[in-house]
Amino acid sequence: MFPSLLLVLFAAGMFGGLSALILKKRGAKTSWLCLGGTFAGGAFLASAFFELIPEAVGDLGWLKTCLTGGMLILALAWLDRRAHHAHAEIHGHHPHGGSASSAYVLGAMLGLHSLLEGLALGSIPSGALQQALAVAILMHKATDTFALAVTMGRQSSSTGSILGVTVLLSLATPGGAWLASQADLSGAHLLHGALSAATAGTFLYLAYSDLLLPELKEKEGRFWKVVAAVAGFALIALVAVRHSH
Repeated sequence: MFPSLLLVLFAAGMFGGLSALILKKRGAKTSWLCLGGTFAGGAFLASAFFELIPEAVGDLGWLKTCLTGGMLILALAWLDRRAHHAHAEIHGHHPHGGSASSAYVLGAMLGLHSLLEGLALGSIPSGALQQALAVAILMHKATDTFALAVTMGRQSSSTGSILGVTVLLSLATPGGAWLASQADLSGAHLLHGALSAATAGTFLYLAYSDLLLPELKEKEGRFWKVVAAVAGFALIALVAVRHSH
């Protein structure tokens, strides 16, 4: 079952990135691509609240979960300041220009948490716990690659660049899981909790700072952006609640 699971994780990542790439190739307006970003932002929030934070609290408790997630949020905020808020330039007066550092930050953070998620998944013996974690990862894997591809598309990145990054990000989780399965890792329970808390912090920051706030500041299409964000949140929340039962 494990090889099939890795293949499904890879396919989910490719689906998200290729969906954004198809929209870009068809000449979709920036406003339509923005809906994908807010949808992903809502999905990130729901993944953090309904999956990652409860998992982290169950393994670490509230104090360690808040400290771990909070440290990630502060680190990401520092990186954004170092990047001179390049993402704001893209959503402001230079919709097709500006620095690409926001895409680098987004890609690096998504790649890191995808790799760490894979390590956590591979370190857990096959069974119900591994399957539950795999479902949680699958629920946001496509939105990861979709959000990054949308951001790169708005920066007028080439099709080859978007496709290459999509492949790399799609490989990160199954690659990490395979590496962990080949090693003898101890303390997997605490590792899972720490990675869940760190990923939750990453999701909360990216959703608020990179995917929702810059878009909702603009008046154009704000209603539909809110609808997309609510839809993304509701979809992931519904799946998470049903899975918990």
